[in-house]
Amino acid sequence: MDRVMNLDRVGYRYGSHWALRGVSMEIGAGELVGILGPNGSGKTTLLKVADRILDAHEGTLSLRGQPIQAYNRTALAREIAMVPQENHFQFVFSCLEVVLMGRFAHMGLFQFEGERDMAVALEAMEAAHCADLAQRPINQLSGGEKQRVLLARALAQEPGLVLLDEPTSFLDLRFKKEIFELLSSLKKERGLSLMIVSHDIDLSARYCDRIVLLDRGKVYAEGTPGEVLTARNVEAVYGCPVSVDNNPATGTPRVSII
Repeated sequence: MDRVMNLDRVGYRYGSHWALRGVSMEIGAGELVGILGPNGSGKTTLLKVADRILDAHEGTLSLRGQPIQAYNRTALAREIAMVPQENHFQFVFSCLEVVLMGRFAHMGLFQFEGERDMAVALEAMEAAHCADLAQRPINQLSGGEKQRVLLARALAQEPGLVLLDEPTSFLDLRFKKEIFELLSSLKKERGLSLMIVSHDIDLSARYCDRIVLLDRGKVYAEGTPGEVLTARNVEAVYGCPVSVDNNPATGTPRVSII
């Protein structure tokens, strides 16, 4: 498997507090990697370091075999797209306008969108199953609808790697499953690499190729869902007793609080 991103002993601190320390992991081409862990374990910081919103204080990151510092912001935006947990818009934009914002990395200064930009944006909305929302104001959407539009904006950047910060937060069960199914289909159909921070352990176990379990800024366990999501690992990291069995419908690990 081709390696898209590699992190080698990466650390980041806020003041004297190390939010990440000694984190080593990789993301392969066409791989969906789930980042799990309790609140405060460094999950969102890891995404921000991967996207160079934050620069690591120690360790190295490489993107497609090159040091990540070799990419300027525009070049990086053509390779990596971020889907934030929340996005507040100061002005009222249509969903199509929001998706077109993802074309910034492919346009010159003060350049207006051209035919190709519009075609890419509309195709991204089709891929994210939100084409019917194109003319709707973004602030009038449900949580699940808005997440699909934000994902379409990320796809409009035409990246190879998409980072997602808890995209299923505040969504009901149906929309949680729809988002994970959508990510899985994008991985298969487009060969996208995806790294998703999530609190949905069971859905991550079902759809992710690999799981990275963080504990206080360090990698506690990494591997397939079956290798990582054991009762011993989950109890040690989350601090509560659980039972783990296999979902009879999917065969993937299922975690229940005791």
